[in-house]
Amino acid sequence: MCGNHELYKQKDFPHRFGLFVLVAAFVLSMFTYGWYEKWLTYAILIGTAIFDGALYLWVGDAIVCYRCGAYHKGFAPGSNNHPFEIMVGERFRQERIRRDQIKAR
Repeated sequence: MCGNHELYKQKDFPHRFGLFVLVAAFVLSMFTYGWYEKWLTYAILIGTAIFDGALYLWVGDAIVCYRCGAYHKGFAPGSNNHPFEIMVGERFRQERIRRDQIKAR
């Protein structure tokens, strides 16, 4: 831990698996649409959306540090832990770039 008080919350879920599910549903629905199986295409897309929504409700949250990226599971996010904010993330990214440039000298 770096002592930074700026944290954000995100879903405690492997993002690559979620992306794989969406890509697989897209590819399957392309084939079924090409075979003129309209109802099967809708079933795949709607079923994937329902599965994704159920996972979103089922999976808990994790807290992540903007500065060091420390990943904390099992804690309930407080009222001051919001989802990732691009402005805060960019500030810490720029700080990391400046620090690396100073080290390289």
